Order: sequence, then C-alpha cells, then structure tokens
Amino acid sequence: MRDNDNRHSDFERRGSNTNTCSLPEHPNDWRPGAFGYERLDAHRVAREALVLGDRLVRRLPRGYSKLGDQLRRALLSTYLGIAEGASRTGADRLARFRCSRGEAAEAAAALEAIEVLRLAPTADVRAIVALLRRVAAMLTRLAKLSG
Repeated sequence: MRDNDNRHSDFERRGSNTNTCSLPEHPNDWRPGAFGYERLDAHRVAREALVLGDRLVRRLPRGYSKLGDQLRRALLSTYLGIAEGASRTGADRLARFRCSRGEAAEAAAALEAIEVLRLAPTADVRAIVALLRRVAAMLTRLAKLSG
C-alpha cells in the first residue's frame, strides 16, 4: 500500500500537464465570467435574498420547520432558475425566468406568513421581501426581452 506522500506526488505529476486548470487558493479569489448568469443583477440580488432568508430560517422557533423548508426551497429555486434561464434561449429562456419569478412570489408569501405569525423581526422579513420585489421586477424585464 502506498503512503499519502506518494499519492500526492502522483497527483502533482499529473497536475503539471498544461491542459489542467488551476484553482484559486481561496473561494473568494474566484472571479466570474464563465457563465451568463454571472452578469445578471437579478442573480446577485437573488443570492443576497437566499443568504438572508437562510439566516432568518435558522432563527425560526421550533415547530415551523415546514415553513422554513418551503421558504428555503423557493429562494433556492429562484436563484437556480435565474442561472438556468440565462443559459437558455427563446421560449425556454422565457419559461425559466417566469418560473423563477413565481418562486420569488412564493418566497415572499412565505415571508409574509412569517411576519403575520410574528416569528421573526418585521424589519428582517421586509428587507428580504424588498430584495424579492427587485428580483421579480428584473425577471419581468428579462422575460420581456426573451419573448
């Protein structure tokens, strides 16, 4: 059996091929540019809503896991749907952006339920809803441009 040092040496030897891709040492060093969604403001705003929404869900009281799961799924579907739509064309692109807009509305409704039930601070909920409104507006525009 080979020891770890030998395995690393083999990896390094194979990695010296000029056709390999070097990865940044830290994830924050990575720069966008390879995918169309990386240029969309809607994607950046949806990412912010996803992060803030996840933080809010983690603070929900016991007994509300289904509501939290639903919110997470809707936020994630919004985020991922934008990325998928950006890589499509024509009617397929339009459909993906429309679905993402629907997911953003679902997430906003889940947040409204959280606010009505007083499960989280109103200011936190409204900040995320404001982001989702921006995403929905941008997706409406993207859908019009795609159609």
